[in-house]
Order: sequence, then structure tokens, then C-alpha cells
Amino acid sequence: MSAPRLPDRRGDREMAYRLSFRFLPQYSNMLLLGVRRSFIIIIFAAVIGFTLGTLLALGRRSKNKPLNLFCAAWVDFLRNTPFLVQLFFLFYGLPQFGIYLSPMTTAIIALGINTSAPNCEVVRAGLMAVKTGYYECSAALGFSPFQTMRYVVLPIALRVAFKPLTNNFVNLVLTSSVAFYISINEIMGTAKTITARTARPFEVYLVILVCYCVFTFSISFICKYIDRKISITL
Repeated sequence: MSAPRLPDRRGDREMAYRLSFRFLPQYSNMLLLGVRRSFIIIIFAAVIGFTLGTLLALGRRSKNKPLNLFCAAWVDFLRNTPFLVQLFFLFYGLPQFGIYLSPMTTAIIALGINTSAPNCEVVRAGLMAVKTGYYECSAALGFSPFQTMRYVVLPIALRVAFKPLTNNFVNLVLTSSVAFYISINEIMGTAKTITARTARPFEVYLVILVCYCVFTFSISFICKYIDRKISITL
């Protein structure tokens, strides 16, 4: 005679789970602090990435061959190595040479350097889109090569490159979530802490997903509006 079969209770346990967001008021200040830290990292990294990317693009357009090769090698190196490895190299590697940076500073520098590579390619494409007629008109007006680049070519190229640069900025926002690996309590680090305290991972990470979606959709909407205002036909 076979033993009686016990009923499977797994379905009952799954059905018993109920969503609960009651922890949000208690941890709202912690979440806001995490969002603030993420915002600081993103803004400063974006400034570094845009500035460095523009300089690299100008270097790649330069007739100075060593400078051109250096900028090309820099971009290729960054685009062919994982960002997490770059982040760990700065955070754990530099102290071996006596260079100590705070986690926030390390994250900002690493993100800024990493995003400079795609920004370089976008700005370079914008520079290549400027027709030779603009250079010729500037020379006819007596502009020096520096003045031509500063007052004529670069403003046009940046307007052409604005939309792709927006995509790079959105990608920077999403990549910034990796910063919690070096013990920064930004939005992802805060979510991990709240999850450990509340044992509600589904609800916590659902809130984080919504936060990132709202932030990136808002950026995209604003940038699309600006792009319509500054769009230029070459």
C-alpha cells in the first residue's frame, strides 16, 4: 500500500504574498538622500564627459598625427573595456600608488571618463557634418582657424549632435546605478539597504524602477523639446 500523497502548498504560499508599500513613509528620507547622491554623481559626470568628449573629438579632427592617434586609442580603450572594471581600477588600483579618492569622487571621475568615449564619437560626427563652405566663409571674413572652430563650426556641430548626446546622457543615468558596488549609498545602494531591513525586495525595486523611468522619460521629453528649438538644417 503506497503512502498518502501530501498536498502541494507552494501555490498557497505564492498566493499568500501581498504587496505592501507601508515602509515607504519610514524610509522616504533615505530614498530622497539616495536620489540626491545619484543626481550629484550624474550631473558632475555629465559635465566631465561632455567636456572631455568634446576635447577628444577636436583632437581626433586635428592634423597633429600623434594627438590624433592618442585620442583614437583613448576612445577605443574605453569602448572596449567594461565600465565596472574601470570603476574598480580607479577605486582599488589607485591607492596602490598613494592616490586616495572618496567613493563619490571615484564614481564621478569614472563615469565622466567612460562617457567621454561615446560623446567624442557623437561630437566628431557633428564636426564632420559641417560643410566646407562654413570654413571657407569664415576664412573669407578673416577668422583664424581657432576662431572658425570656436564661433562657427563647434556651435553648429553641437546643435547637430544634441540629440545623440541626449541618448548618451540617458545611458549615463542608467549606468550610474553601478556606483553602489563601491559602497556609495546612492539610489541603488539605498534600495539594497532598505531591502535588507524590510525583506520586501519586490516592492523596493519596483519603486526604484519607477524612479528611473520617471527620471529618464522626463529627460527625454525635455531634450526633445530643446532639440526642436535648436534643430538646424545643413
